[in-house]
Amino acid sequence: MRWPFPILVVAFAALAAAEKHDELIALYDYDGTLPLDVHTKEISSREGYRIAEVSFALPKTGTMSGFLVTPLVKGKKPGIIWMHSSGAIGFLGNAVLMGKAGAVSILVGEADGLPGGTAEQARDQLIADVVGLRRAIDVLSSRDDVDPSRIAIVGHSSGAMMAAVAASIDKRFTAAVYEVGLLGMSVHIATSPGAWAQGVRKQLGEHLAHFLEITSVVDDANYIGQAPGIPKLFQSAWYDPGVPRKDAEDFFNASSAPKELKWYDTGHDIDDPQAVIDRIQFLSKALRLRNGNAVLKKLATR
Repeated sequence: MRWPFPILVVAFAALAAAEKHDELIALYDYDGTLPLDVHTKEISSREGYRIAEVSFALPKTGTMSGFLVTPLVKGKKPGIIWMHSSGAIGFLGNAVLMGKAGAVSILVGEADGLPGGTAEQARDQLIADVVGLRRAIDVLSSRDDVDPSRIAIVGHSSGAMMAAVAASIDKRFTAAVYEVGLLGMSVHIATSPGAWAQGVRKQLGEHLAHFLEITSVVDDANYIGQAPGIPKLFQSAWYDPGVPRKDAEDFFNASSAPKELKWYDTGHDIDDPQAVIDRIQFLSKALRLRNGNAVLKKLATR
């Protein structure tokens, strides 16, 4: 049977797109059998949970470090991976609340030990961050107290973008929360009216176009449309100077379903208590946590 020429064009275009997508996903491949080399040091134990410093090895180079929050209850528990743009400590209060609800959390910053300075090194840093988030699943899954079928990811700003890539290419996640994210770092640097992005544009000068081209392969715009059908909560801020409303809406609209978008009357660092409540409710439902409501009731009586 001979196919009409327009159909052949569409078919070849779809095949080319699929091949490109496969090439992009291959950027985050790694040998999962390599040792995790997990190191922990307890720094606090109170009110039914423990906090420890944690670090683990990345498969190719460097390490990832942050905090581990574990509930002092027996049995298999769900896990949550958190990445905040301000560093691992940015979501610590949230992880403690989820610990009281019964979830084990790993909070991480960007991958440690990588050189910087060039566009290629910036790209490799972003790729290592995504691999580190995937590696954090390996760490959680290796624990006797974690149920590997119930693992969520939460990201803020650049952490939301990296989390969106990780959750789009790794089918082990059960749910995802993206706070003040957008379609990618190159999009943010190229178009954001925020002071940070303007500063980067000025610093790069004539090298800006090359930098954007090289780093664009890690933009979540390349991945989130084909993400697994896990529940996703998008949390955005009306008065965010760095992530305008259109960028937040484009991020949400590009993602696969199921999904929901909530807005808050804050700036980039969302400090609306309702955002925390919405996250607890969403994660408790997605991870089948029994104590989520108890934590919310306790918050309401403070």
